[in-house]
Amino acid sequence: MATSLLQSFVGGTRAMLAAQLVISVGAMALAGWTLSVTNQLIRERDRLQERVIQLEENIAARGEIPPPPSAVAVPIAPQDPRANYPGSIEGAAPVAPEAAAPADGATPVPADPASPTPADPRSAQNAERTSEAAAEAPRDLGAIVGSLIGPAPPLRTVVLHVRSREEEPVAAHIARALQERAEGVRVLILVMPPGDARQSGYAYFDGRQSRAAADFVARFHDAARGMQVAQWSAQLRGIALPAQGEYTADRLDIVLPPLPPPPAPAAAVAVEPSR
Repeated sequence: MATSLLQSFVGGTRAMLAAQLVISVGAMALAGWTLSVTNQLIRERDRLQERVIQLEENIAARGEIPPPPSAVAVPIAPQDPRANYPGSIEGAAPVAPEAAAPADGATPVPADPASPTPADPRSAQNAERTSEAAAEAPRDLGAIVGSLIGPAPPLRTVVLHVRSREEEPVAAHIARALQERAEGVRVLILVMPPGDARQSGYAYFDGRQSRAAADFVARFHDAARGMQVAQWSAQLRGIALPAQGEYTADRLDIVLPPLPPPPAPAAAVAVEPSR
């Protein structure tokens, strides 16, 4: 038994030495290849430098002064860190449930566009929550550690950014379907200003919300696919941004791609009667 144990130990040692030898040979071959590539780059640099010297000598032989090397400075405009954030929800419109069908003989009363929309109590609660969070900063170390390892807060506000007013009814139809399936989620629709070149995608403001945000965006894609909106059923790229101001950890912003314009109505063709 002692002999078999010794033989297995010797065999394992030999296998380890063989593996080390193979690795050493591979490392030496890699080092030799790297050295050859480096020497080739050094030779090319020397050849270019010699060519520059010859050109300057030719210029000097003609009585011309070679131009001094000039450094090209490219001005870099300072970037606003808020440029990566979606638009503010100050002008966003909440999605109201579909109006019930009027009874027989009843005349539907159109809504007055000039009448003010009643304030949403949840928006006031979110504003109070934001002000309270700002008042509590800075937080102690225990709260920071708890926010890193604790569960993510549930999504409460979803903002759909559309490119034009014509896309707002389509987004509202999808938003109603999403609100019916997700309890406690408020969906807002914000029309982006004309000429806004913001890239399509979605943004969440807490790294722990990546899974919940991806699931909600997948449900949005399913709803758009069910309503035959092909442009809004394509995958979107997500980005995590630090929470600040109104961009709280329970908010999700989805910037939608533009929809194609509606087809122009076909021109009427007059048919002359045959004589």
